[in-house]
Amino acid sequence: MKEKSRQLRHGYTTGVCAAAAAKAGAILLRGFLADGGAGTGVSDVRICLPGGKLVKIAISETKVLTKGRSPETYAAVLKDAGDDPDVTDGLEIVARVRLIEGEKGVVIKGGTGVGVVTGPGLQVRAGEPAINPVPCRMIRDAVRGVIPEGGVEVEISVPGGEEVAEKTFNPRLGIVGGISIIGTTGIVVPMSVDALKATIRCEIDVAYEEAKPRDSKPGIEDSKPLFLVPGKIGEDAVKALFGDIRIVQMSNFVGHALSYASKRGFRNIALGGHPGKLAKILMGYYDTHSKNSPQAKEFVADFLGVRGDFNTVEEIVRSRENAAGADCNERKKTLSDLAREIARKINDDFGFKSTIVCLFDMKKNLIGKGIWVG
Repeated sequence: MKEKSRQLRHGYTTGVCAAAAAKAGAILLRGFLADGGAGTGVSDVRICLPGGKLVKIAISETKVLTKGRSPETYAAVLKDAGDDPDVTDGLEIVARVRLIEGEKGVVIKGGTGVGVVTGPGLQVRAGEPAINPVPCRMIRDAVRGVIPEGGVEVEISVPGGEEVAEKTFNPRLGIVGGISIIGTTGIVVPMSVDALKATIRCEIDVAYEEAKPRDSKPGIEDSKPLFLVPGKIGEDAVKALFGDIRIVQMSNFVGHALSYASKRGFRNIALGGHPGKLAKILMGYYDTHSKNSPQAKEFVADFLGVRGDFNTVEEIVRSRENAAGADCNERKKTLSDLAREIARKINDDFGFKSTIVCLFDMKKNLIGKGIWVG
């Protein structure tokens, strides 16, 4: 009997964890002020997600840091990403909460381990801590549910956040010094396609703001195109060939990345990757995942006029280069011809001013290049 697959467990975003820690800190602070300085611990809190659902979040630690006339409290939540392979899973999200005289609102600051935004294109302005708008609203709502009036300062920190951030997209987005406090729904969906696509859009936004003309006219006529690549191999190859250029990893979501880049205002686009991946575009597949598109080796062999039995596109490429182990047609197309046809199709489908396609082998060598100007 076939065993049923286990349903993957959802987790909570860093934004939810920060809001829960802030609420716990506020509860501890209110209790400390109310009972003459004794204070009581907090084991869990309820947080309202952006969609309206109430969830209970466990509090790993609470304490009163300073007493006297200006007490400050500390509360921590262990980040639980569920079954998602999230590098922030298990991190401690900490909130330090205190009252501040002369203020009426809730002031949110970033502490150690929370990144700082350094450039344009993100939801947070340059120079501000990387705490996105939805988490900020959740933190304020959580605190105001406990302390309705007066000035309150909340500092969010993440011990170990700076080291973990190096494994995230933050360095690519111009966020330095730590992780981001994020989450629009509050829920971490395991291995979410939507989350990957959102990251791609975010990187394209940053690239657009960096390339945007000073006169802010719509569209970018920059001679340097935005380079889209499937992954790290393509990125390394493009960097080695072109040096300092805007690069966004699109994974298998080629159509999504191209559509968003066009919508955002890029007029010149470029793609770099392995022919086995990018040839699928010419086959009509803009989602290049193996589950959603067939292998390209037969298509590539037919395009190049190569005959024989091949296990991989790499074998076809080598056969085409040295004409060994296979018969070739008299008309010999090249990988640059293939790249040009891919560029033509992209231009036709998305309306770019120009499209460049660079094909690389697995050793990151350029093996074909084509351009199409619409």
